[in-house]
This record gives sequence, C-alpha cells and structure tokens, in this order.
Amino acid sequence: MKINTNSDKHVVFLGEARFPYGLASVQRMTLMAKSLLHENVKTTIICRKGSWNVGEHPNFNYRGNFEGIDYIYTSKAVHKPKGFVKRNIQKIRGVYGEFTYLRNLKKQQPITMAILSNRKILHVLRYLLFAAYFDFPIVLNFVEMASSMQHRNGFLKRINDYINEKWVIRLFDGALPISDKLKNYYHGTSPNKPCLKIPVICDFDIFDVQKTPSEEYFLYCGSISYREVIDFIIDAYSSISDDENAKLYMIVSGESREETARFQDEINTRFKTQPIKLYSNIPYEQLVQLYTNAIALLIPLRDTVQDASRFPHKIGEYLASGNPVVTTNFGEIQTYFEDGKTALVASDYEVGNFAEKMKFVLENPEKAKEIGKNGYRLGLAEFDYKVLGQKLLTFTKNLSRQQ
Repeated sequence: MKINTNSDKHVVFLGEARFPYGLASVQRMTLMAKSLLHENVKTTIICRKGSWNVGEHPNFNYRGNFEGIDYIYTSKAVHKPKGFVKRNIQKIRGVYGEFTYLRNLKKQQPITMAILSNRKILHVLRYLLFAAYFDFPIVLNFVEMASSMQHRNGFLKRINDYINEKWVIRLFDGALPISDKLKNYYHGTSPNKPCLKIPVICDFDIFDVQKTPSEEYFLYCGSISYREVIDFIIDAYSSISDDENAKLYMIVSGESREETARFQDEINTRFKTQPIKLYSNIPYEQLVQLYTNAIALLIPLRDTVQDASRFPHKIGEYLASGNPVVTTNFGEIQTYFEDGKTALVASDYEVGNFAEKMKFVLENPEKAKEIGKNGYRLGLAEFDYKVLGQKLLTFTKNLSRQQ
C-alpha cells in the first residue's frame, strides 16, 4: 500500500466538456487524472457548461466524484438547453461559476497545477487570466497542430490557430505534448519552460475481457472527418478480399445514424457480399469487445504535419486488445514500433504496401498473434496510465521550481 505522501498536491483540469463520457480528448484528460490519483494526488475536473443532449446520461449529477476524480459543471447543468438565449445564459453562468469555484478551491488548498485542454483564443486567454489572478501554474495539454488540420479551413479558425501557435502558446508555464513533433515545436517557442511528453494513455485493465466467437474481421475506428483514410482502408481491403471471407468492420464517429446508413448503402453497392459493416455511437463495452475479437486493428498514418504531430488515442486501445496493429511508418510509429515485432508497419502510405500487411495477418495467423502479444507488452510498459503518474508528479515539481 502506498503512503499518501502527495496528498498536499492538487491538480485541476480545465477547458473540456462531456466528462466522463466524451471521446478521445476527454478520455485522455480522465486518464491523466487517474494517473495522478495513482500517486495519491488530488484531482478535480472543471467543466464550464453542459454539452450532452437532453436525455443523455439523465442521472449524472452536475457535481460529484467519478472513479475517485472530483468534478463539477460550473453552469450547474450537464445538458445543453434548447434555444439560443438559454444556451448563452448557461455559458455565462458557467464562466462565473468557474471563477467562483477556482476562488474557493484556492482558499481550501493551493492549486499545484492546472492542465488546459482548449484551443479557442477567447477561452484560452480567460484561463490564463484565471491562473494569473489566482496565482497557480497552468500548462497546455498539447495534442495536435491545429493549423495543419484539413477540416479546420475556415478563415476565423485559421486566424485563431495561427495566433495560438505563434504567440499565445508562449504564455503557458509549461506543456504536455503528445508527440516528439509537438515537443520540439514547444521547445522552439518556449525553450526555457518545462515540457513533458505524455503519449497516448490507456487503461489496460478495461480490456481484460474474453474473446467471444465471431467471424474473422479487420477493424478500423476513427472519425468521419478522416474520410480520405477511410477510403484508403476500403481500397486496401478491396485488394486482398477476393473471396471476402475476412470482413472489415469500421467504427465511424461524427455521423448521425442516417448518415451512417447512407454511407453503408454506398459501400454495399461496391461489394457483392456486403463484407463491410459500419458502427456508430456504440457503447464503450461493445467497442472493447469489437477490439478484442478482431484479427487485426487498422490505423494508417499519413506523411503530413497533422499526422506527425498527433498520436491517435485508439492506438493505445488497439494495443490493449492484444491483437496486431497494422499501421504506417510515420510520426510516433517510428518512435515506438518495430515492423514484424510489435506491429505490422507499412513503409509508406500506399494502398498496396498497407494491403500486404493486412494479407500477412490472413496468411500468418500465429505470427500475427505473437506480434499482437508483443504490442500489448509494449503498450503496457509505455502507455498504461499507471506508469505515467510518477512522470507527471515529477513534472509538477519541476514546474513549481520555475515559478
């Protein structure tokens, strides 16, 4: 049993919503909090406003404790109200609630560090002002180079991202980048400030489930905003699936059921036996089971600034399933993985090369399983949340010496 030597420390998380039932960004925040709890550090997640639709998670209170993590929705509502006026009143209540809640926290116990996950300048500057007013260090949860993201092509978004990455980022007391690319970028903008790379994080215990009988299938999980990647995977699958015995399952986020159905119809017209199955908005327990039953999990990365900067959350989950990961040799893949040992890594982002790695799984099932087990061991050593708590704790100490 650990001695509670860090109970005087308190780390707060700012700028996210939908805790604890959000997507990758919320899961990353939650797992960072759990890693600190593992080191007996008190954590609090502060959400400004409700973002769920009315009827979602109806019994979730606006304030409480979830798996040891204190949390609060400072608007005192976890759901998004209908109507322009009501939504904006909730936003104002949330901002005022943030201020008063931080003031009260500061009176009870010094805030060791705040971790911010937000890229909208208006909010970022407000949090920086809060940190200055209440005199606590604030660091950036730095997970992507927003200016390189293809879907952020609106003029105002471009201006926002440019100002953030050129100037506002320098105002933080430190950063927690997810990749070497972002770590090097932050060192270039703020060379004298502390910086700790926090890669993908996963709770490996959640994936300790038994396989269930199922047909053979490859699995891809990702956002519809990466439609180019989805089409790439479909083309790779098409080139190896003459008999269509091994299926392709795709879990696609960011679509309504109607949009998913239209996409499914589009795919069905291309394949005679309908071997590709789409999922959307499924319970997390079902997601875990789909990962666990797959013969391989697909995540091609492209030779772009966007993919070199990010480190997809699902890679940690893929590894936790114990099944082989099929990917490409770009970004963080080069840092952690070795082709044929811990993953199946195509040398470039090319349909034929990626398809060959998928074909290897079909032709060498025992070797593929061994690669999956090696990947699991790598992930457990590098990405399980329990191994990151001590690093974060050391970072807070280095941060305090900078103040």
